Amino acid sequence: MNAKTLSFLAFLTIIVIIAAVVLTQPKTTTAPLEKTLFFPNLQTSALNEVTEINITTQDESLTLMLTDKQWGLKEKHHYPVALEKVHNLLFGIAGLTILESKTSNPALYSKIGVEAVTDEDAQSTLLTLKNAQGETIASVIIGNDRTAKIDSTRREIYVRKQDDKLSWLTLGNLPVEKTVADWLEEEIVDIDGDKVRQISITHPDGENFLISKASPENKDYQIADLPDNASIKSPYTLRSLANTLSHLNLDDSIPASDIKFAKQQTHRAVFTTFDGLEITLFTMKKDDKHYAQLSAAYNPDMVWVEPPKSDEEGDDEEEPAEEAEPEIVAVQDETDDEPEVDIKQQAETLNAKFKGWVYELAAYKVDDLEKKRNDLIEREEPAEEKPIVENIDIEGLEDLPLSMPQFNMPEFNMPEFNMPQLDSIPPKQFEEDDAEEALSTPFSFSNVKVEKPEELPTPVGTPTTTNETMIPVP
Repeated sequence: MNAKTLSFLAFLTIIVIIAAVVLTQPKTTTAPLEKTLFFPNLQTSALNEVTEINITTQDESLTLMLTDKQWGLKEKHHYPVALEKVHNLLFGIAGLTILESKTSNPALYSKIGVEAVTDEDAQSTLLTLKNAQGETIASVIIGNDRTAKIDSTRREIYVRKQDDKLSWLTLGNLPVEKTVADWLEEEIVDIDGDKVRQISITHPDGENFLISKASPENKDYQIADLPDNASIKSPYTLRSLANTLSHLNLDDSIPASDIKFAKQQTHRAVFTTFDGLEITLFTMKKDDKHYAQLSAAYNPDMVWVEPPKSDEEGDDEEEPAEEAEPEIVAVQDETDDEPEVDIKQQAETLNAKFKGWVYELAAYKVDDLEKKRNDLIEREEPAEEKPIVENIDIEGLEDLPLSMPQFNMPEFNMPEFNMPQLDSIPPKQFEEDDAEEALSTPFSFSNVKVEKPEELPTPVGTPTTTNETMIPVP
């Protein structure tokens, strides 16, 4: 063997040894980083003890309190808040996990938003949870946040415990509403407009009219007792009225004891659905704000029942209808009982929610309710007669007098003229070329005689007549 071959075999041996060592090593796995909760004491049992939540910023402070199993806003006379938002907040703070520690230098707190809320121009939020005894369960200053790099569905949130100098970068979702309006349960009631059978509107002056449609399938509403020459001005406006209770949200809530509805300012609208639910809505405008008060009831007389098919429709398929009759009756009996129970319960639930409250509403939700019947209809006026003369420029004619001044006709005195008598006129002497003598006798009808003209031949079959002509006698 030469030196070159020995070198190659030595190199190959080293490679085999290294491979053997690697392959014979036991397999190891890297343990994942352990998730450390920021509040390890906030387990389910601890969360169930929370009865008060304080949220404080430099501009506003609000308190959520649990009373009679209902979370309410203290600043709004314990008006109910959105329960889902409360749950998201509590589970969000309990689920925060630590990513890494950050600064403990107070001078750098403002860089990540974890300065004290009392500091000048502070952007932080102080969140405090308390139990029924008023003891603090957890308290944290919440700073800036951003979308998490490892999970886009969560946030990276800077936090610091109020009594700790060290700040932390955590991972989780912690939605904190910072204003009173954001916590109020906005939706008052939600009744689909297609379910509304009729609306009875009464204005402060006593005017009352009814808007209704015949069946749930109908889209357009009609106004009762319209004059013969009237029609609906805008079907859209009537449909908009029917949708008044659809997603009816509040702008604010006020205790009913703080606002009185004056009769001379109150509009009343009763919405009745096809399943018998009646919602009465009182509205009033005061100080450029629109206030509303509601109540609910169940009216079984207004439950819509589909009319039976006509005899002509039944004759076409009389035998199949008889066979299916038992099944139809059974289904009808079952559905008759369900709406009555459900709607009664719905009315009771709504009344419990409405009781003791007045709501401030947006103007667009109630403006149409204040319209009179004449605002919703249009009348066909009789055609006007066209003037005989058109396109006359009458500019300046308005200065003319309405009557002409009296005009006195001047009297004309004609000179007296005496006509001579006919018999006293002397005979006029004249000559004619063919006359032998001049007329010497005055004209008189007594000198006229009748002469017969020459007889003309009479056509055959024509009766013979005599024509006489008066000629003067010379």
